[in-house]
Amino acid sequence: MGHMIDPVSPSTMGSLSDHETLEEAKITVKEKWQGAVNEGSGFVAVPMSLLRLQSKYQLNPTDMLVLINLLAHWWDPKKPVFPRSTTIAKRMGVDLRTVQRATHKMVKAGLIERDKLTDGKRVFAFDNLAKRLAADMPLAFVAQAQETFGS
Repeated sequence: MGHMIDPVSPSTMGSLSDHETLEEAKITVKEKWQGAVNEGSGFVAVPMSLLRLQSKYQLNPTDMLVLINLLAHWWDPKKPVFPRSTTIAKRMGVDLRTVQRATHKMVKAGLIERDKLTDGKRVFAFDNLAKRLAADMPLAFVAQAQETFGS
């Protein structure tokens, strides 16, 4: 799945130092990952707010990795994604049931939506997650302020 590699936006980079200009801060994902990301490899965009609020949303490390694997397929916010749970399980080195439990937990918590298409394909959508993260941005900023850096 080839995706265009865009410059990292300042909002995803954290705060700039007093001496660092916005122009100096612009670096592409490809440059950052030194060849580990190229035209054919792609990358996954995960908001820092999701990382900072994962414990508030009661997402354990397995849940987070399942979610990141689902998000790896989500590029158009208007379209649901339909990755196979078996593919995600194989990537993670876990059994299928582990992935199913994690997705069920996130659906039950209202973070993601799961539906079936007329052809029987299971699809996932992330509108609820995006809306919840947007509403919880003040909490994410509080969590950011409480983080310790460099220790």
